[in-house]
Amino acid sequence: MKKLFLYASILVASMAFTACDEDYTDWADPQAYAQEDPAAAYGLNITEGSQSNFVMAEAPEQVELVAVSSDNENISKLILNSVTVFGEKVPATLENGVIKVDAFYLDSLVEVKTFDRSSTPHAFDVVVDVAAKLVTGEAKTFQKTTAASVTPRPTPEKDEKGYAMLGQWQGWNPSEPTWMTEVEPGVYQATVTTTDDGSNWYKFYQGSGFGEGDFAWDAVALGCAINGDDTTPNLVVWNNDPIFGGFQTPVITGAGKWLITLDMNKMVYSYVPYTENLWYAGDANGWSFWPLVKVGDHFEGYYYIYLADNASTWGFKFTTTPDWNNPQYGAGDGEGVIAIDGGNCNLPSGNESGFYKLIVNTDNLTFSVEPISQLSLIGSAIGANAWSDDFDLRFNTETMAWEGTYAVNDGEFKIRANHDWSLSWGGSLDAMTSQNGANLPISAGTYKFSFKPNCDGQGVLTIEAQ
Repeated sequence: MKKLFLYASILVASMAFTACDEDYTDWADPQAYAQEDPAAAYGLNITEGSQSNFVMAEAPEQVELVAVSSDNENISKLILNSVTVFGEKVPATLENGVIKVDAFYLDSLVEVKTFDRSSTPHAFDVVVDVAAKLVTGEAKTFQKTTAASVTPRPTPEKDEKGYAMLGQWQGWNPSEPTWMTEVEPGVYQATVTTTDDGSNWYKFYQGSGFGEGDFAWDAVALGCAINGDDTTPNLVVWNNDPIFGGFQTPVITGAGKWLITLDMNKMVYSYVPYTENLWYAGDANGWSFWPLVKVGDHFEGYYYIYLADNASTWGFKFTTTPDWNNPQYGAGDGEGVIAIDGGNCNLPSGNESGFYKLIVNTDNLTFSVEPISQLSLIGSAIGANAWSDDFDLRFNTETMAWEGTYAVNDGEFKIRANHDWSLSWGGSLDAMTSQNGANLPISAGTYKFSFKPNCDGQGVLTIEAQ
């Protein structure tokens, strides 16, 4: 990202950065005079210009971004000190009450700052700093924020055959491309394994380019603005790009397994370390980190999830490390959908506070919840009817465990969910598993049972004689 900011600064250096008036002198130095009075007191009006909302495909070279006027006879001269967008001072001129800004430069800056190249309106604030020279010789400075937007030029059409990658990991061989999976409309993902501790070079390619005959490398390729750039996330650049001219080749720095995302809606790509670990963090556990367990192609966890004030769902996220220093998954676009660095997830609509089996799939970016309304003991040691009677446990929100005290017989037992065998636990007390765990032996007596369920050897059952 710093490299893109550097590119933007080069644009600034290549253009005339002027205060827009040849008579600009030190008396108008905005740092020398505090903004003592509101502009209205001097009849000064700073408003949106006639082209404050412009479309790049139709815009002139200079757009009328802001209008400045005054009907106060005590003001003899107006000087433009600066125009600032996203914290960057941009080249501008003030003539005949109109502040004009180069449309190309402004569009470039907004696309870089918003990380969005889609041909949709990009709203932004314009901070205008104007100095007024009074007939008394005094000077006043005024600052006003106005609103504006730019709609970038159209981006390349999405390829109906999707997208693939070529890179060092597969020898740049077009006969064996790394195909990306469309995980939501216009967003594609793939995992790759790099072996070089330094730079691993790659590019994106339109799927329609992998047909018969010679491979049209540059005609169907997508890359970045600066050759060898390992920035993530980064802007996608294409052939004859209106801002960057042409694409260069990005790199991933370091050996490892990576999840690469290509967003053809916003023309942005990113890569993050692919992880075999995932943690749950949310209001239900004070935003501490509870591990989920990898089972097949997904992660599982068992948690009590609250609703706030019985009205809205408390939030949660999934992290790739037990902290906030590495990639995390939050809410995606749609119910049960996650996205890298998204906002807080919520329970799907219609669910209530309660205990849930949580399933997260980071390959297809989804999560689902299965309500667990009841856990119970069952077996030859439980009740008068062997393997038929259920002794129900109750969930304790303070200990976050399912608890109950019962008198049992000599024999064996297991724990099951919702009075059904589709989900049950057995094995050993400190490694209870839902993967066909063995029956648990017990001697006759009265015991307090406390169970914190999980899957694949992660559940813990405590039994205390009473």
